[in-house]
Amino acid sequence: MTTPFLSTFLPDTPRNRESLAAAWLRMLELGYTPRTTPVAEPEGCTRTRCAGVHRGYPGSEHRWALTDLLCGEDIDVFYSHMRERKGAKPAPPRRHKGCPYSGPGNAAKRAARYVELGLTVPAWDTDARAALAA
Repeated sequence: MTTPFLSTFLPDTPRNRESLAAAWLRMLELGYTPRTTPVAEPEGCTRTRCAGVHRGYPGSEHRWALTDLLCGEDIDVFYSHMRERKGAKPAPPRRHKGCPYSGPGNAAKRAARYVELGLTVPAWDTDARAALAA
């Protein structure tokens, strides 16, 4: 894996470094990695608006160019969609849309793929953990 890095768009501040550390851990936990193919950093991004994707961690509300190690697909994902939801309707993180390893019906296949890649099955993925234990 590469060393955690910020997008060129995001200022190098202590808060952004803290967010980078948390986001990087979640990215690895989900079985994602930074995209190795070149990604052109979009021009004219502001704190709240951006039309493109970023190669490094761009903050929670901008798209991050990643590759899913489980299925091999290049994805553009918001970190805010990768983290756990809290509050009245808590939900665990989820895989990207269209991933063949997503959902309870693919838990055994997902668990086997994590093991094949040498990755730990995330604690929140109870379906995959149960399939691994069976």
